Amino acid sequence: MTSTRRRRRRRRHPVRSAAAATLVCLLAALFLLFVTVPGKRADSRAFATAPACVGDEPALECRKTIEGTVKGTETVPRGKTTHYWLTITGRGGDTHRADMDGPSSLYGRVRPGDRVKATYWRGKIRFVDFRGTVQLTADQPKDAYRLPFAGGLGLLALGGTFAWLTYWMARQVRSHPARYAWQATVLPCAGALIGVVAFVAAMVTDTVPTALVLTGAGALPVVLGALWRIRVRRRQAEEFEVAPVVPEREECIEGGVAARTPYRGELIGPYLVVGPGLLAVTPDPEGRALRRVLPRTLVVERVRVPYWSDPSGVTAETSGWRKAMRQVVVVCRDGADEVLIGVQRKHVPWVLGALRRPGPAGDPQGAAASEGRA
Repeated sequence: MTSTRRRRRRRRHPVRSAAAATLVCLLAALFLLFVTVPGKRADSRAFATAPACVGDEPALECRKTIEGTVKGTETVPRGKTTHYWLTITGRGGDTHRADMDGPSSLYGRVRPGDRVKATYWRGKIRFVDFRGTVQLTADQPKDAYRLPFAGGLGLLALGGTFAWLTYWMARQVRSHPARYAWQATVLPCAGALIGVVAFVAAMVTDTVPTALVLTGAGALPVVLGALWRIRVRRRQAEEFEVAPVVPEREECIEGGVAARTPYRGELIGPYLVVGPGLLAVTPDPEGRALRRVLPRTLVVERVRVPYWSDPSGVTAETSGWRKAMRQVVVVCRDGADEVLIGVQRKHVPWVLGALRRPGPAGDPQGAAASEGRA
């Protein structure tokens, strides 16, 4: 399999992953927004308008209030959540357990022996009344729509983000080869932030219209910030000039080299040793062992930002997205072969200085193999 085929295959994998993520997010968002949320809101309306039960009528579509004595309270941690159980003994000796919606209000005031009233609806306790203090239970239907509504809005924004990434990587990556072009970074980040805003807005508001208005208000500064960032990124060149600096002593830096021949292996690194007249790759973070010195026949053509078509080892060895955004690629030639050197932008002058050829007499600095330029 040729190197070109491998690059094309690596490029297709992100497209498929983004398309799959788009499908999952959008299907989940549609299910939550158009199936789960309407059902929860219908339950809330039914509960709000439910009449009181008559006699021994079961608490199905009507509300039934029972009086009882507090038997005890129990706090039960379960994973990242905590359940606050209130146990009530009815007049006939039957036991009722209610999962309260928090430790405050009624739950924190009642003591064993206190008289309370618990209201049932559709077979579950929905709220408890103690001397005029009412506390809802975890089964109350009033706000049950909030979490699925918040999740649906957040997933909708996230699905739109993945949809844009899928389209851009499938159609636009050829005309915009830079891996961190604004189309692939600014817009997805803005979409993810809007998803967070939508989720929070749905959780802190009481109605759907209010949540949508708050989402729009919160999305406005995100959009303005994205537009400003796009303007800045458009002005940034994909290729740039860097003045070589010959290192005074050997330094070991993060970096990777991609080449087929004559180095027998496409990816080597992930560390570079730079020094006066020395450029070597090594797996040793100290730069002392297993060095492979690159030949002096390398000629620098240019310095550019990373491309999607670059082998992953050139730009993926450094940890953290901040370092990844600061990487550049030094494009070199060794005869007919292309050699790519991925390195942090601050270390490019050292790499260019290490590749300088000895100059003629009277030129103590030497002549650069070539200038990395736009």
